[in-house]
Amino acid sequence: MGISYQIGNVGPGSVDRAAARLQRILNDYHRTETTLIESIEAEEHLTRRNDPSDPRYSMLARSMRGRLDNLRVTIAKLEAELAARYQGLSSAA
Repeated sequence: MGISYQIGNVGPGSVDRAAARLQRILNDYHRTETTLIESIEAEEHLTRRNDPSDPRYSMLARSMRGRLDNLRVTIAKLEAELAARYQGLSSAA
């Protein structure tokens, strides 16, 4: 996914559009987070192993847990950026 930068005046409308785009991305990431959680739970149920420290824990579930952790970090950063954008909008009004 590429980031689009626009050269020119940055007004409230462009900040509004950027915030809306960021919100759509966050919504997608939250859906992905839910899907990963469900997939991990299904794999743990299938293998009857739910302790990641168990040497017999599923490699698939372990991999998905790593992806979930990374996704949550990304979500937190984007939510902070979105909050900063909304803070900027409210102080500009």
